[in-house]
Amino acid sequence: MRRNWLFLRDRRIDAHAGILTACSIELSIAALVRLEVMELRASLRTALAHPAVQSPLALALLVPLAATAGQFWASGFWRQSPAVGVLFWPGAAWHWAPHLNAAAVMAVMAALYVAGIARLYRARTLAVAVAVCIGAVIAAQLIRAAVNRLTGWHEIQLGSMDVAGKVNQFLLAQWHNPLWEETVFRGIPLLAYGWLAGKAPRAAAWCYFLVPSLAMAAYHVPGHGYARITDTFLLALFFAWLALRYSFWAALVLHSILDAIWVLGLGHAPYAPAAEVGWLADTFGVWNTAWTLSTGAALVAPLTVLVLRAAARRRPAAPDSVRISSAPAAPRPF
Repeated sequence: MRRNWLFLRDRRIDAHAGILTACSIELSIAALVRLEVMELRASLRTALAHPAVQSPLALALLVPLAATAGQFWASGFWRQSPAVGVLFWPGAAWHWAPHLNAAAVMAVMAALYVAGIARLYRARTLAVAVAVCIGAVIAAQLIRAAVNRLTGWHEIQLGSMDVAGKVNQFLLAQWHNPLWEETVFRGIPLLAYGWLAGKAPRAAAWCYFLVPSLAMAAYHVPGHGYARITDTFLLALFFAWLALRYSFWAALVLHSILDAIWVLGLGHAPYAPAAEVGWLADTFGVWNTAWTLSTGAALVAPLTVLVLRAAARRRPAAPDSVRISSAPAAPRPF
């Protein structure tokens, strides 16, 4: 009887040992996988922070700005004084939109835009912020498509808009709207969050993320319809996080380029009168080629940096004997 008991005890000990061994192996594999993922993320962040990646990306972000400036100059719009919305809400009868010189307004917006790019470039976070933004936009668009499919909502098409006689005003709005929206829905709430975070951090975080995002989603309904509520709300949450993670400049720059990218296709747009976008139509190939080359270089550069770094790590180090023998010999005394 005692022998059977000892046999059962040994079997239990072996079973427990086997379970512990399997658990330790699983934990080891999980730790190795986590370590590999962390190293991959660190390598990717290092590659995205490389000047070879950030420089062509910064040039790509400046292409729509240069095209806009050329269009305003060629059409003479820079001498005009259009109405610039300061206090307004889409669909509301009351608004305050003073008439300001287009060149001065565009110069201020361009200076802020370029300053934001320079700030992100110096912080080495420009490419990382752009990459995260691309992923957020894709995810928001997929979720919006699913929601609209269930609800039957349809967006107001841009081609149905009447921009005849006001193409330049429409183009100015592509730079003005992101600045106004980021100031109202991100900048002011960010200041309020910094003031309230020390007193009530949880309530401040909820108010900072939720209230401006809901307001921004409602803000886009009159101009785009209910079909844009989902992605606008999600992107508003993303830009709120982006402002906290990479500064307000990141939200301003990326929101601006998402709107201003329209200028590259405005020269051949069916809803834009050819007489008003003649300069953009004539230089259509120049700007789109510059955009394609710079973005292509920014996409290829991270892979090149990663490959070169991997090759440098795998390169075997020279033995000490080789290093000593390769040194120049000391002169012999006479």
